[in-house]
Amino acid sequence: MRRGLRGVAGAIATPLVPADFLGLIDPLRFDADLRGRIEAVSRETATATTVTIRPGRGWIRPEAGQYIRIGLEVDGVRLWRAYSLTGPVDADTLSITVRAIPDGKVSNHILHRLRPGQFVYLDQATGDFTLPEPAPQRVLFLTAGSGITPVIGIL
Repeated sequence: MRRGLRGVAGAIATPLVPADFLGLIDPLRFDADLRGRIEAVSRETATATTVTIRPGRGWIRPEAGQYIRIGLEVDGVRLWRAYSLTGPVDADTLSITVRAIPDGKVSNHILHRLRPGQFVYLDQATGDFTLPEPAPQRVLFLTAGSGITPVIGIL
């Protein structure tokens, strides 16, 4: 019965498939591209913003110090950029802090146009700038500029 309904729905929707329409109803569903909903956009400085994202189903909890790639539609083109996680990794949301660079399409889009309620594409967290288990008793980090963002995620 279920296959029959899918076949009929597929025939009606061709060249699209029913899953394409489900994205309109539930953009964070598990069987789609991994997405996240923007929960908050907090201006930190004139050129830096912290973005809080609620990832959709299928998100695998990251380790502190890792980074994610986010995809945004900018002027009709999906562009991807990598950003270090800057918030606690045990929360239901994740955060990144983005500094806009001159002529940076994605960073300026995030700084000036991104709003709560919008959706972004996500890749699972990756990267090996993480602390070993068990964590050392003492750690010294030397950072400069935006290089502090992965360290913020670890602290």
